[in-house]
Amino acid sequence: MDVKKAGISRLLLAAPDLRRSTWMMESPAFRKICEEYEHACLRRDVLRCSAEKDDETLLRSETECKSLEAAAIAFIRKQRQFSGLV
Repeated sequence: MDVKKAGISRLLLAAPDLRRSTWMMESPAFRKICEEYEHACLRRDVLRCSAEKDDETLLRSETECKSLEAAAIAFIRKQRQFSGLV
């Protein structure tokens, strides 16, 4: 699976109410957010599984993932508003 699709899948798992927003898959901005989200999640997953825990780095990584997730969700909701798809 490519990185964008993996990011989209993770995002839709995190925000199931957005699953009906298939139009977003065509948006280059949304796909870029999903790509960055997947990379951040992969880094976080590695940190979570690491034998030598670095709590500060893990916390920053968790925060980055949540921030990207929130940005993607906000993007979708804003696009829905402008297009009348609320």
